[in-house]
Amino acid sequence: MSVAASTSNLSQSDVHWTWEQARRHFEGVDLDFHKVVSRLDDPKDAVRRSAFESLARAIMGQQLSTKAAQTIWGRFLEIYGGVLEPDRVLQTSAEDHRSAGVSGQKHSYLVDLSRHYIANPEMLDNAAQMSDTEVIDAWTKVKGLGPWTVQMHLMFQLRRPDVFAVDDLGVRRAMERALGIPKDSKKAVYTKRALLWGPFRTAACRFLWDSLNAQPK
Repeated sequence: MSVAASTSNLSQSDVHWTWEQARRHFEGVDLDFHKVVSRLDDPKDAVRRSAFESLARAIMGQQLSTKAAQTIWGRFLEIYGGVLEPDRVLQTSAEDHRSAGVSGQKHSYLVDLSRHYIANPEMLDNAAQMSDTEVIDAWTKVKGLGPWTVQMHLMFQLRRPDVFAVDDLGVRRAMERALGIPKDSKKAVYTKRALLWGPFRTAACRFLWDSLNAQPK
């Protein structure tokens, strides 16, 4: 049985895939990419967070370096004694958040996320029973949650196997460096190459980030 055939039954919600499965698939479908992957260790598992905390953390990290995001996130959690709850976020002023380094715009995003969660917690907590498309469609109704932010949760927290973050500059830069794709090509170029990597495009993104030492946190 071919590698492609052996992985064809992997569903988008299957969290039981392994790095070894992904490596064997890449070897079978894209030798140039496999050469990149073969030089890298398996990416580390993400810190486990609730959907609410994961999305709040993603909002915090938007347009910031990994180091800056980690610093501000730590200060932000200190406000809540390390326990983040939506009702307490709603009770916290923009000024208090700003003292931790949270911008006014991100404060408004956190408030909207908290309101959505309180109104419909199942929308976030039951994501494991939803398809990738359903999660993205539902969650991007929250102010400040774009497709990239939701994809990070799908990839790192839900371990969905076949998410390709074409909007991530690090992914595109890594593909340019490793695979000879011309810089700043149309996104369709990166997406087309990534079709080879399905149903393990999440693993491909994780390896690409590691090739730049730029994993999102």
